[in-house]
Formats: sequence, C-alpha cells, structure tokens
Amino acid sequence: MSRLSAWHHLATAHLVLCALVLIWDLWVAGRAARVQGVPPALAFLSALGGLLLLPALVVSLISTSLLTGAALISIAWIWPAAIALATAQAASSLANRRTSVPIGSAILAFDFLLALITFAHWLDFVGVSPGTPLLTLLAADRNAIALSAQSMALVMPWFLYVPIFAPVTPGRPNARMLVRGVMALVAAAWLLLIVSQIPSAARAVRSYDRYTRQRLQEHPDSDFVVGLKVFPTLSDPPTPVSLTSDLGLADSIGAGALTIYFTPNGASAATLDSVEHVLDDVRRSRVVIAALDLSEEGRVPPAAVNSYLRDRVADVERIARRVHPDFVVPVVDPNGAAAHAIGPIPVDAWEAYLRAASEAAHDDSSTDSAVVRVLAHVGGFNAADSVLYAWSASAASPVDGTSLSLFPWLGGAATLDARMRIADGWIRTSRSPKPVWVLEAGGFPLAHGEESQARALRGVLAWATSRAAIKGLIAYQASDYRVPIGLRTAAGRLRPAADVLRRAAGELQHGGS
Repeated sequence: MSRLSAWHHLATAHLVLCALVLIWDLWVAGRAARVQGVPPALAFLSALGGLLLLPALVVSLISTSLLTGAALISIAWIWPAAIALATAQAASSLANRRTSVPIGSAILAFDFLLALITFAHWLDFVGVSPGTPLLTLLAADRNAIALSAQSMALVMPWFLYVPIFAPVTPGRPNARMLVRGVMALVAAAWLLLIVSQIPSAARAVRSYDRYTRQRLQEHPDSDFVVGLKVFPTLSDPPTPVSLTSDLGLADSIGAGALTIYFTPNGASAATLDSVEHVLDDVRRSRVVIAALDLSEEGRVPPAAVNSYLRDRVADVERIARRVHPDFVVPVVDPNGAAAHAIGPIPVDAWEAYLRAASEAAHDDSSTDSAVVRVLAHVGGFNAADSVLYAWSASAASPVDGTSLSLFPWLGGAATLDARMRIADGWIRTSRSPKPVWVLEAGGFPLAHGEESQARALRGVLAWATSRAAIKGLIAYQASDYRVPIGLRTAAGRLRPAADVLRRAAGELQHGGS
C-alpha cells in the first residue's frame, strides 16, 4: 500500500468514526428526552447539547474562510459551547451514577481535554493569545490528527475530534452495553493519542522563539522583493470581497510582488481577462507571478497523462498571453499536491512538461515588450524534488528560475530549519546564476498559534535575504481561503504575520535592518 493510499484510508476511518460518535451523541440526547427517570439536569444538558451539536459543527467548519464564514464569525463561540455542554453532560452522568465509573471517567476526561483544546482555538481565533500551556494542547491535538488520520491536519480545519456524550440510563448486559464500552474505548484512545503528543507539541510551540532575534539582510543591489499571494485559487473571476480585502492588504504592507493561482478551469478567457483588468490598476512597479495549481484536479488515467499535460501547456500559454505576468509557474508542487491529485508522474515527465510550457510561454511573449519568464516550483524536499531542482537550475533547462515552498511542520522551527538547510545545499550544489524565489512561506496558526506564524515568516525572511541567489519571498497567503493560514482571518482581523511582512517590506525598501 502506498503512503498516499494509507493516509486516505486513515482519513476515511477517522471520518467514519466521528460520524458514528455523532450518531451516538444524537441517540443519547434523544433518549434523555424520552426515558422517564433521567435526572432533570442531565436531561437538560443532553437535550441542549444534542440540539446544538450539528449546527455548532457546521459553524466551526465553514467559519474559517473569508468567502463563507464572515457572516458566522459572531457565533463562532457555539462550537466551544457545545463541547463544554458535552463535558458537563458527562460529569452529570457520572455524578448521578447513570454510567459506570470506567466508562464515565474515560468519556469525561476526553471531553474535558477537548473543551480545553477548543477553548484555546477560539481564543487564538479572536486574537487573544491562549498562552503556552493551552497552545501546547492545541498543537498536540493537531499532531494527533496529522499522525493518525490526515497529514494535512496542521492546515485543514475539517479534521477534528467530536465530543462523546455519556450514557443517561444504567447499563444492562446487552448490545447497548457493548456500544457504551466501544464509546469509552474511543474516548480513551483519542485521549491517549493527544496526550502522547504533548511533549513533541511543547517543543514545537517553543521552537519558534529562536526567530525573534534574527535580522533581515539588505541585498547589495536592493533586488529582494517581498510579496503576497492574493485571492483563492481561481476557477472563476475573483470576487469583490477578495479583491477589496487582498489588494488593500497588499497596498498596506507595501508588497512588491503579487502571486495569483489558477486552476485549469480558471485559465479560461473570462477569468484571465478579469484578472488582467485588475492587474492594469495595481501592477505598476510590482512583480506579477501567475501559477497553475493542479491540486484540485481529479485522477488522470495513466494512458491519458500525456494528453492531459499537453492541455496544461495550452493553459500556460493562455495565461502568458492574456495576463502578461513577469513570471509564470507551470505547475505548483508537481511531486506533492499535484501528484496527489492527478496521480504519480515521473520526474522526467514533469521535466518534459516544463520544457514544453517554457517554450510556449517564451514564444508567446516574444512579440511583447516584456518577456514572460518561467519558474519551476519545487514544493517538497524528497528525492524527486531534489532531481527536479537540479534540472531546473541547470544551464540545459529552458526554465528561467526555480522556486521553493518553506513551511514548518510537526516539528515546528526544527522542521523549517532542516528544510532551509536542504535548500542551501541545493543552491550551493547547482551554482546556478538563475534566480531562486520562495514562492510560498508561512506558518500554521491553527496548530501552533498566530505568533508562531509570524515568527516562522520572520525566520524564512532572515534566511532568504541572506542568500544572494534568492530574489524574493511570497507570503502564503493574504486571507483565509479554505484553510486558515492567511495574514487576514475570516473575521477580517489581521494576524501578527501581516505586521512582520509590512516591517520587512519597509526595512528592505529603505535599507534598514
């Protein structure tokens, strides 16, 4: 079984288990309202908790995007409240001896821990620092899900734990007793999994402190550009909300570059013409980078890969012709996100695709005053990424430069430092005169808190500005779209990372340090 297939099965199992727990919770809530003799307080907590559970879950999941959640921000507290009710329900059930001590204790302990984690997330969401102990629990929660269910849990809010209601009637030796035991085992397993991640989570949360002392270095020729990825990945023209929010933020921080991602459907005439019109008003002296993102595509049969990639070359040609960017990225993270979506593709096939895309972009820009240059993107740090970097940096490659993604991971700053060391090795080994860009840089406020995002961005900026080969860094991304990692939250509040980028742009522009 491949690693991607294993992650898929684990993620599916986690979602199925959460669905079964939700069914159990709703059954318990309904039973509390029907059965005579349930203590009034326990019946009230069970009924209210069951009533709020599904709406609270929906609000929690869709209030993390600027496009869908702005109207729900005022009731974002409903998910922490629902979990607090579940915790109180479990405590009441145990106190009234409606469940056995082993079953009730396991469920109560898990619900209480989940309540602390959810409270920490809500505090961070509204801009209040939860403090290191609560942040550690938040990180442990994300680590546990990343290891057991979905590797992208550090950025994806859709994978979470749901509270478990305690039984409201004494158990009898039948099938219901078996279900109670299963729910207790689930609670104990989830509890132990989260607790087991606390030591590594604590190290990850503390690790970002090292970046607060690092300083930026001005390039001698002042050619380093600080930029921002704007808009969600476009399949349609950008919405008025994203236009106003993201372009206003780019202006306020003094971004010298803008990056825009397109899906293949977004490489249509209507979307590209809309973007071109927007850029006419904001381009001025900014660098514009357009990228083709395949991470939302469906699986491509092996026999159809060559035809599929030829169609993507045509997309790149249209983007170059209509948007006239300074740089075009023919594929974002080919060996990672793209391969996960469309299926594994050998490195030599990606090289052939990048060669064809480069020729198309260069030929199309030959009649324009400004030549569209091509950046290869290396989104990861595995063997295939190393090979692709070496090829793109070589003189034989037709691409004009290479770009990287730099994010922390489960290990926090330790992982980020390791990735920057690998990138250093690639740059030294290639000895290439071609420019290098950091196409994506940022952090994970959902997992390690908003301050960690700001410090991670500062750390990558300090590293990038000290390397002459690196010509720019793009912060990913302006606002929360689908995943809560933007500089602006779904509520419209700017995270501390926005100030880091603003100060960096000012320091480099004015020659400060």
